[in-house]
Amino acid sequence: MTPTLDILIQPVVLRFSIHQDEIVYHFASNADMQLDRMEHLMGIDPNETMLFDSNLGFLPIATTVLIRGERNIVIDPGNHHTGFYGQLGLSLRRFGLEFSDIDAVVASHCHHDHFSSVFKFPGSELVMGEGELDFARSVYGKETVDATVGKLGTLSEVPLDGVVDLCEGVQVVSTPGHTPGHVSVAVEIGDERILITGDASMTRSEYEDGAFSHWYEEDQRREVERSAERMRSLEPTLVLPGHDRAFRPQERR
Repeated sequence: MTPTLDILIQPVVLRFSIHQDEIVYHFASNADMQLDRMEHLMGIDPNETMLFDSNLGFLPIATTVLIRGERNIVIDPGNHHTGFYGQLGLSLRRFGLEFSDIDAVVASHCHHDHFSSVFKFPGSELVMGEGELDFARSVYGKETVDATVGKLGTLSEVPLDGVVDLCEGVQVVSTPGHTPGHVSVAVEIGDERILITGDASMTRSEYEDGAFSHWYEEDQRREVERSAERMRSLEPTLVLPGHDRAFRPQERR
């Protein structure tokens, strides 16, 4: 059965700072400005300040994708609040689906903005990269992570540098670097080859120009660049980055 693909939730990022006792929110329409460029605007130097100690936080919404075919698959269900407050469920109902209709959930990686709402899919297969769940436990704590995934069904891991077929036309591809077990998803629909990158490429500039975040350590950046080469070798006709709008690589900006 030929799959169909739809975007459930489009990406956006809010940044925030604290001024005296008030939280101040910042927003820009350009995806790169929302990320690293805003740090330059705020005078934050990654050579002097650790990311999580800086006065500039993230409130990101990642790209969430629905695939329907032999199986119903959700990719990157997103932050806890999009699931808890109902936006994720409302997005599914646009296509006549409930949480119970989803057979598998792919989490490109364990960061909260991609992973936290997996709890909304009890009994569904959880697909992640090899070792990514253990990495999540090391970052967020075993109790927190196990509570998030506790009601899901089987865990299927994509081997490092490997590929797993989920159904006809849908493959999960290992793309480590952003996190140790990061994965992306490749979908073939007729002549269309669609790549859902997760945060292996957060923006179009990362995918096309290699303009990766200045927060990456040297070894991590090399791994990210290697995964980017692997993604480009798939020659997608449409790319859905983790925090930018879909684009066609062959089209001029």
